[in-house]
Amino acid sequence: MSSEISAPDPVFPDAPASRWSNRILVVLFAAVVAPVGASVLYAFPPTEYSFLPCWFNLLTGMHCPGCGATRSAHALLHGEWEQAVAWNPLFVLALPLLVYVGFSTTYEMWTGRRLGPRTPGWAVTFLLIVLVGFWIVRNIDVYPLNQLAPHAL
Repeated sequence: MSSEISAPDPVFPDAPASRWSNRILVVLFAAVVAPVGASVLYAFPPTEYSFLPCWFNLLTGMHCPGCGATRSAHALLHGEWEQAVAWNPLFVLALPLLVYVGFSTTYEMWTGRRLGPRTPGWAVTFLLIVLVGFWIVRNIDVYPLNQLAPHAL
């Protein structure tokens, strides 16, 4: 009679209850929130329908780093790359990073394991400097810097 203890399956380990709630959130987001959000954004242009007003812009009249990101996402869904860049160039440039962060967060929520190495502190500092720099420069009303403000082509 063998008294071997079998190790749990590494692909489908018995997950704690908190992991199952994370998995439910991932499936809900992937199956409902993301497709519905993309469909609404595709069908209703933000230039005609106001989804999310920018409170910073409403209060100050200046553009925040995210101003134009919704319009840019709408343009990207329609394949209009030049218009997407005109609405928010930083959003278009940061989109691969945002997709990676979303994928790695989803992977970690699903498996409980980190995807890749930790982000170094200098990278976070660099991203914050770029974000604040973009925020300042896009509000300078001098050509060519004023082309960073959201605008239609």
